[in-house]
Amino acid sequence: MCAMFVVTILFISAGSNNAGQLPGEAVQLKQAARHLQTGDLDKAEQILQSLLKKRPALPEALELLAVIRGKQQRVEEAESLFRRALHLNPRLASAHINLGYLYKQSNQPERALSTFENAAKILPLNAEVLYNLALLFADHRQFDKAVRTMEAIPVKQRPPDYWELLARFYITANDFAKAEESLRHLLADKPDSISTLRQLAGVALKRSEPQRSWQYLGEALRLAPNSPDLLYEFAQLSLKNNLSHEAVIAARKALFLEPDRDELLLFLGNALLNTANFHDAATYLDKYARLKPDDPVGHLSLGWALYLENDFDGARKHLEESLRLSPQLVDAYYHLGMIAYETGDKARALDLFSKVVGRKSDHAPALLGLGMIYSSERQYEKARVAFEASARVNSDEPKVHYQLVQVYARLGDEDRARQEQQLYAEAQKRAEERIRLSERLPFSGSPDDRPKPKQK
Repeated sequence: MCAMFVVTILFISAGSNNAGQLPGEAVQLKQAARHLQTGDLDKAEQILQSLLKKRPALPEALELLAVIRGKQQRVEEAESLFRRALHLNPRLASAHINLGYLYKQSNQPERALSTFENAAKILPLNAEVLYNLALLFADHRQFDKAVRTMEAIPVKQRPPDYWELLARFYITANDFAKAEESLRHLLADKPDSISTLRQLAGVALKRSEPQRSWQYLGEALRLAPNSPDLLYEFAQLSLKNNLSHEAVIAARKALFLEPDRDELLLFLGNALLNTANFHDAATYLDKYARLKPDDPVGHLSLGWALYLENDFDGARKHLEESLRLSPQLVDAYYHLGMIAYETGDKARALDLFSKVVGRKSDHAPALLGLGMIYSSERQYEKARVAFEASARVNSDEPKVHYQLVQVYARLGDEDRARQEQQLYAEAQKRAEERIRLSERLPFSGSPDDRPKPKQK
């Protein structure tokens, strides 16, 4: 409670009317205020009680006595004294501010808001008043008012967390462009702030700009290259940006720094699958599955890694275990379908792929698998429907366009076959570009590649 009363002598210089004070009273009030500031409540109260005995309607003395009662956690008495002071002098700004603090600390947000609004009418450019008012508007989810109030704080009086607070308001209001602008101002003041760079990375993700997010996080990683959390976040963003090799390198380093962190084992194993390093992937995923035997995702990932290693028996065992633990894992059915397809059991594969599509109609790989089976059985019309559905979901997959070329040709639709041939070439080019990007060296761009803070 004591920390809330930071304005104890504002009435001396904040525009209140001291004309009603008798000679010597101002001196006594200053003495009482000084004792309050040094924590000597007894001496302050002695002076005030002496003053009030002579002048019971002296608003400044009532306010300071209210501050003492607040520090003593005698909330009701403090509120009553503040109200008496304001009744006598409605423009006693410090009383409005201290009463506002009292309401904030006693969990009366509505009263706190209206009280600080009254203080702002008297002191429209006071940084303390505007700052608290902005926070209260934000607490009431009135973010437009919160922002306008913060922006009204004079430039030279802005608090240290001004830009960070503005960014928080904008983020909560889902205005991520303004949030990024505010954070870039903050970064201009503190270019080595890892916290700000991480916030910028998060905001960029909210704006669906994973590449920009990756750059911000890469800059943070330069400042703290041995932070496991940063390395893990950077690895995740690298994978999101199809930079699989960078993801693996960052995840390996994070795991070296925190060898017992289970989630890193799982992530690294899955990242290695993207680099076609199936053997190492299976090693890490096997370790994860042994450490977390009840996690169906671990068995699912390990099963897929073993499938890619052509260990179909081992893959089947872990995929079935994942379904035992979580029967709704559609990817496990898909992977089992791929094992059935590779081992020549097309009927089983058809059943499993159909089960996947029945549960998740936009599962592009399962739709592609259905098309492959129909095509192999010369059911070209069914194959066309399945391939087209897969292409609508994932137009970047070259295989589906290649299969559509074949199916359209067999159905005698040469125009569509030629169109798909073009789409296949474009998808293949994009796939090659993704592979090229995934093989980039660790983040080592020139200074020109780094996100630049906005200049003031």
